[in-house]
Amino acid sequence: MNVSSRPLWHTVDQAPVLILGGIPDEKSVLLTDTSFTDSFLVELNIDSCWVGSFYCPQASFTATIYDAIATESTLFIRQNQLVYYFTGTYLTLHESNRGSGSWVRVLANECIKRLCPVHFHSNGSEYVMALTTGKREGYVHLGTITDGHVSFKLLPKQRSVCEGIQVVNCSITWAVFDAGDYNLLMLVEIQDPTTGKYFQVVSYDLVNDNLVILYTIPEFIPDARGLQFLMILGTESYTNFPMVPKGMFYNPYNNLLFIWGNFLLQSYNKENFIYLADFPKEQSIKYLVNSFHGDTAIVTETEEIWYLLEGSYRMYKLFPSKGWEVYISLQVMHQSSLYTSSETMVTLFYEDRRLYQLVYLIDKKQGRLVKRLVPVEQLLMYEQLGNHYLLKRQGNHLTLSFTSFCPFTVMRLRDLPNPQIYTRQERYQARPPRVLEPSGFHDENSLAVYQGLVYYLLYLHSKYHKPYADPVHDPTWRWWKNKKLDQDYYFYLASNLRSASNVYIEMASYEKIYDLKAEHELPERIFLDKGNSYAFSVFLTVREHSFEFQPERVLTTLELRSKVDLGVVLADPGCIEVVVKQKVLINRNSVLFWVTLNDKRSCFDQGISGHHLMKTSMLVKVVGAVGHCFQNTHRGPRMQGNLMVPVFIGCPPGKRLAFDITYTLEYNRLQNKHYFDCVHVDPEMPCFLFRDIFYPFFLIQDLVTGESGSFQGSYVLTVVGGGPTMDTIKEYSEEEIYRFNSPLDKTNSLIWTTKNTTTTKDSAFNIMTHQSLGIEWLCLENSPCHDTIPHTIFAPEFFFKVLVSNRGVDKSTYCDYQLIFLLHIHGLPLSAKRALFILMVSSCVFIGLVTLYIIFCLLLPLMVKACSALRWKINNIITSESYYPYTASSRVFSGASGTRSRGSSSVSSGVSSKVAEGNQEAPEETSKKQSIT
Repeated sequence: MNVSSRPLWHTVDQAPVLILGGIPDEKSVLLTDTSFTDSFLVELNIDSCWVGSFYCPQASFTATIYDAIATESTLFIRQNQLVYYFTGTYLTLHESNRGSGSWVRVLANECIKRLCPVHFHSNGSEYVMALTTGKREGYVHLGTITDGHVSFKLLPKQRSVCEGIQVVNCSITWAVFDAGDYNLLMLVEIQDPTTGKYFQVVSYDLVNDNLVILYTIPEFIPDARGLQFLMILGTESYTNFPMVPKGMFYNPYNNLLFIWGNFLLQSYNKENFIYLADFPKEQSIKYLVNSFHGDTAIVTETEEIWYLLEGSYRMYKLFPSKGWEVYISLQVMHQSSLYTSSETMVTLFYEDRRLYQLVYLIDKKQGRLVKRLVPVEQLLMYEQLGNHYLLKRQGNHLTLSFTSFCPFTVMRLRDLPNPQIYTRQERYQARPPRVLEPSGFHDENSLAVYQGLVYYLLYLHSKYHKPYADPVHDPTWRWWKNKKLDQDYYFYLASNLRSASNVYIEMASYEKIYDLKAEHELPERIFLDKGNSYAFSVFLTVREHSFEFQPERVLTTLELRSKVDLGVVLADPGCIEVVVKQKVLINRNSVLFWVTLNDKRSCFDQGISGHHLMKTSMLVKVVGAVGHCFQNTHRGPRMQGNLMVPVFIGCPPGKRLAFDITYTLEYNRLQNKHYFDCVHVDPEMPCFLFRDIFYPFFLIQDLVTGESGSFQGSYVLTVVGGGPTMDTIKEYSEEEIYRFNSPLDKTNSLIWTTKNTTTTKDSAFNIMTHQSLGIEWLCLENSPCHDTIPHTIFAPEFFFKVLVSNRGVDKSTYCDYQLIFLLHIHGLPLSAKRALFILMVSSCVFIGLVTLYIIFCLLLPLMVKACSALRWKINNIITSESYYPYTASSRVFSGASGTRSRGSSSVSSGVSSKVAEGNQEAPEETSKKQSIT
C-alpha cells in the first residue's frame, strides 16, 4: 500500500436524528493519507489514464490518489492531474436526487495540482476548489455543487493572480474560500529574479473582481528568544531557517487565520500576525483540523500530533509524548483491541467536538481500519502529572504530591436558559408502539408501523409551513385532533388485545418537544435576533493550596478577586457586546460571575429565516486555566476554563409569519357588528364581505419553542395576483402591482385603500401595523376586480393573492418576513353600466310578466265563455253525427213497408231535416216551440 503525499478531506454534518432545524457545524475531516492501488481504481471504475502534455508536466504516472474531498452529497478525488467526482443518492421525504452511476471526470482540459476544501456551504450550495498549473497557472477553479449538479468557474474573472499583483511568475499554493463574504484568500508563491522566492497572502473579492495583497510572509523564521509567541512587527530578529509556507486555514467564527508550514502564524484581522514559537521549526505541518469550538489539532510530516487551544498561544505535543506512553500502557493492561504494536494513522478528524483517529491496525497478520478516540484531556493530565510532582519525606517514607496549576477547585455554570430558543433545534418525541404479544418483542409488522408513524411525523413537519395559522401551534395537532375523543376506546381495545396489527399506539408518544432543559453547559451554538441577549453565570471556588493537602481557610475579598478572574473574548466587538458582573462569596471561598451577551443592532440588515447569517463567537476564559483545569465526567475528563461558543447574528431558523385567521375573524365580527360567510363555506379559507372594513392580523410563529404571538412590527401589504375563481388566479406585473396598491396611483386602478397616513420612503405603498385602521375595498374602474361578472344568482366573488412583507419598514427584527396567502372576498358590487343593464333587463322581464298576467286576468272570462260555446257545439256535432247512423239503420228495417209508410217516412225525414236546420240556426226558438207543443 503506497502512501500519498496529500490528505483527504471530508465535510461532515450532524447525524439525522429527529432533531430538525438550526445550522449544523460542518467540520473538515482528514479521511486518509493512504493511496489506492490499481485494483481499487477498478471496484471505483475510473479510467485511470494519464494525459501529460507540454502544458501539464508530469514526471511519471502513478495510481496514487493524492487528494479527496467529500461534501454531503459528492466525493471528489485527484489522481495525477485528473479530477473525478461521484454523487451519492440520498432519499428524502418527497423526492430523490440523481446519483452517479460511475465516476465523472471534470476539468478535462485542465492540469490540476491540488484540491482545496471549503468547510461551510452557503445559499444551498457546497463548494470545492481546484488549483491549476501549466497553462492556467495563477487561476483557481471554484466548484459549486447544487442538488447534485457540479459546475466550475475560473477565478479571477478578468486576469490571473500574477497579472493582478503585477508579477511575472507566480503559483497559487493554497486557497481558502469564505462563502459568507464571497472572498477568496490565496497563498501565492512568487519567483522574482532579483529578490528570489517569497510568499504573499492575496485576497480576491468575487463581487467587485478586486485583488488585494494582505500580507507578505517573512523569509526566515523569527527568533522568539524563549517566548511562547511573538508579534511580527518587522523589528524582530530572525533565524537562518527559511519559512516554507504550505497551506492556510480560516475559521469564520473567530476570524482566525492560520498560515502553516514549518511554522505556525495566526492572525485575527489578516494583517497582523503572531508567531507561535512552541512548534519546532525542524518539523513541517502536513495538515491541521479544527473543531470550530476552539480546538485545533496539527499533524506533521513525521506523524506527530500537536494540539492548540484557540485563544491561547501554548502548543501541546500529544504524540509522541510521555502522556501518550502512559495512556498506551494503561490500554494494553486493559487488553484493548483498539491498540496494537503495529499501526499506522490514516487520518485525524473532529466529530462532536471530540478528536478521533482513523488507524490501520495489523494484528495477527490481519489488517483492519479502526476509528478511535484521541483522549486529549487525559494526555494533557498525564503530561502535567508527570512533569509537576513533589516527593516529600514523612518519617521513614516518601509521600507523593502533585502540583495543580488550576486556579479553582470547582467550576459550575448556573442560571442557564432553556437551550432550544438559542440552538434552534426542533425536537420530536417518537416512541415505538407497544407490542401486545406476550413476548413483547417487535416484529416486522410492528417495525413497519413504527416506520410509517415516523415518516408521517416528518411529513407533518414539512407540511406545517402554511399561510393560515392553525388554532393550535403544533404540527402534530391535526394528526390526533379527531381521535382524542376516542382515546379511551383505543386503550380499551389494547387492554383486551384487540388492537389492529396487534400493536398499541399512544397518542401522547408522538409530540413536539418545546421545554428541553439545559444540562449545565453552554449551548452548541447561539442565535441572536436584533437586540436579543443570552445570560448565564459562572461559579468558581478558589483553590488556596497547590502542593499540599491542608485545611483550607476563608479568604478575604481581595484575595478571592486576585486568585480568579474571568475574561470574555469577542470575535466581533462591533456587533456584539458582553457585560460581566462579579460577586464575591466569602463564606464559600467562591466568586460568582454574571455574563450577559447582547446584540448591538448594528451588523446585520434583514434576511430570510436561517439564511445569510453572520458568523461570530464568544470565548469565555478563566485566567490561568488553559491546559491546567480538568473535570471528571461520565464521558471521561473534560477541559475546563475555556468555553468557546459560535454565535449567529441574523434571523434565527424556525421563525415565520402566518395569517392569524382565528383572531382576524373575531376582531372583524366585533368591529363590523356582523359577519357573513360565503354561501359555500370553506373552513380552511373563510370569506370576508366586500363592504366591511377588513382588519388583518398576523402571527410570528416560533417552530422551535412553540411560542406564537401577535406580530407587532410594521409591514407592507400588496395584492400581487387574483381572479374570480381559484382556477383563474393570475400573477400581476410590477407595473400592475404599483397601480393596484399605491396611494399615488392616478389611473383609477386601486383595489383597496386605508386611512393610515404612514407610507414608505418613496410614498409608493402604505405601511401597516397591528393597530392600523383597517382596509377598505375599492375595486375601482381599472382594477381587475372591477365589474366582476357573477356566475350564479349570488353576488360576485374574488380571490386576492396578498403579499405581506416587513422588508425595509420594520426595525424591530433582523427577520425578512414574507407571507403570501389567498383572501376570499364576496359581495363585490357591479359597475354602474352593468348594474343599469341588469336593472333594465330585469325591469323589462318583470313588466312583461306583469303585463301578461293582467292580460290573462282580463281575458280569462271571455276565454272561458268561448271555450264553453265551443265545447257545446262540439257536443252537438257529436250528437247529430250519432243520430244520422241511427236514422239510416231505421230505414233499412222499414224497407218492406207500404207506400203510406214510405210517405210518412219521407215527411218525417223532411220534417226532421228542417227541424235540425232550424235547431242549428235558432236553438232558443226551437226550444220555445217544443215547449208550446
